[in-house]
Amino acid sequence: MRDDTKLALVREAMRQGNWHLALKRAARFRRLGEHAEAIRRAANAINNPSFYEQLGHDPAQLEAEGIAALKERFSKTWE
Repeated sequence: MRDDTKLALVREAMRQGNWHLALKRAARFRRLGEHAEAIRRAANAINNPSFYEQLGHDPAQLEAEGIAALKERFSKTWE
């Protein structure tokens, strides 16, 4: 498996437990399927927590949902 791809960088961030970086990188992928909204919203909430609080969302909860979506989307590839 190549280690110089965008997906490899996301996998490595996930392995290291660097969820902010993994979410940030994965949010740029075009094809995330049913997980796209959760991953992108989590990445945006990390960058703009006060905005999401103003909208009535809990940024920590959005981040947790994004992490769960990452794990589900890449469940076969990140461990």
